[in-house]
Formats: sequence, C-alpha cells, structure tokens
Amino acid sequence: MKKYLAAILLSLVLCPLSLLTGCGDEAKKNPAPKPAQNKIDLSNAKDGTYTVESSLDEKLGKSILTLTIKDKKIVAADFEGYDLFGNVKGEDYGSLTGKDSADYKKAQTAVKAIKTYPAQLVETQDLSKVDAISGASISYGQFVETTKRAVDEATK
Repeated sequence: MKKYLAAILLSLVLCPLSLLTGCGDEAKKNPAPKPAQNKIDLSNAKDGTYTVESSLDEKLGKSILTLTIKDKKIVAADFEGYDLFGNVKGEDYGSLTGKDSADYKKAQTAVKAIKTYPAQLVETQDLSKVDAISGASISYGQFVETTKRAVDEATK
C-alpha cells in the first residue's frame, strides 16, 4: 500500500513539471518546418500592423506575433510566448523545479529563442533565413505559423 501511495505522490509531483519544460519529445512529434517551406511574399502586402495568435500547444502554450509592414517590408516584429496559464514566458519560465535544474535551462532556451526570431526576420526579410534554435522547435514552429498568417492577412 505504501508503494502505491508513493508512486501516486511521485506522479503528482512530476506530471506538472513536464508542462514547464522546453520542447522534449514534443519536437519529435512536431518537427520545425523546413526553411524551403518558409518563403513569404510581401509584394502584395498592405501597410499595417498585424497581430496573430499561434495554435495552442497542449503542453507548452501559445505565442502571439505582431508584425508591422511598410512599403512591402517588415519594419517591426514582436513575438511573445505564453505558458498554459497565460503568463509570458520570461525569466521565471520553467523555474518550478529550481533555476539550477535541467528543466529550467531547457525552458530558458525557448525564452531566448523567442527573442531572437523577430530580429532575424526584420533583418533578413526572409522567413526561411530565420534560424531554428535547437531546444526551441515548438517556439520556432509557432513563429513560422504566425508569420505566414500575418503575411496572409497583409495580402488580403
């Protein structure tokens, strides 16, 4: 009986921890899109600011992209990741197990990646040249998804 109780308690402790990790095995199920598939065409894009929300990842949350287009160029991009509770993925993301844990370090890889993707897009003007960062493939996939959708909205 004590073994069963210990197993149940252990699973209750470990289960929420899996919600706060970076990508884990999820990256194997949802690999990052290949760069060749990430071409965007701004030739018909209208000036404006477009905000798009990604699909919800059932373990890691969602992301929101705000893209500003002017004269057929992306002049600004802001990309924020949100956990399942609606909190911005920031310095505390993944810290439930402690800031020295592997889970925290993995989660912070995604936080850092989220900050680099928009700057790369503005600089290169080419989604296929935005580098996916190992350990942050879910965030990269959400960035690709939202960028394509924002560009689609701008060309309607």
